[in-house]
Amino acid sequence: MISELMINAFLVSIMLAIGIALLKSRSVIYTVLLTSAYSLVAALMFITLDAVDVAFTEASVGAGISTVLFLAAMAFLPKKEEQTVNNQAFPAVICLVLGGVLIWCSYDLPEIGLATSPIHQHIVPEYILGSRDDIGIPNIVTSVLASYRGYDTFGETIVVFTAGIAVLAILKNNKKTLNKIKSQKKVVKNG
Repeated sequence: MISELMINAFLVSIMLAIGIALLKSRSVIYTVLLTSAYSLVAALMFITLDAVDVAFTEASVGAGISTVLFLAAMAFLPKKEEQTVNNQAFPAVICLVLGGVLIWCSYDLPEIGLATSPIHQHIVPEYILGSRDDIGIPNIVTSVLASYRGYDTFGETIVVFTAGIAVLAILKNNKKTLNKIKSQKKVVKNG
């Protein structure tokens, strides 16, 4: 129990450090890389919470696909970034207050893995028995994702697929627009 607490404290510390680095970051490439690192640490946090399926999704979508799409989108940004310095004290204070409220609310949650928590008294036994008796699938995680939450999983898959197609369409359309602008600038310079 102590080692798990130490691992969680270490991962939360890394997430906090990445969040602070994001506040200080002035470069788009560093922001993309830091958000990717944050997603990887969040995936590790989900693993410590025994949510391996969520960790896999966070790692593949949050750190993998999102990072690739952000890096591809950076190809359409101007080479020189504008240097604007805004006061980020107000957003930082809002984040700290919100984080404090969330931590305060977490004291009302049951301990992780506690056998007497409400979820283990009502829902979990139904899934365990129903997975074996009603559905006939020996793997409980598969039965929950594919049967009990089948429509939800299907909907999530459609949302991710649609978002990917939309990003690809925007990037393709943006590339055509940039090519038109470049050709118009050449005509103006030569004209």
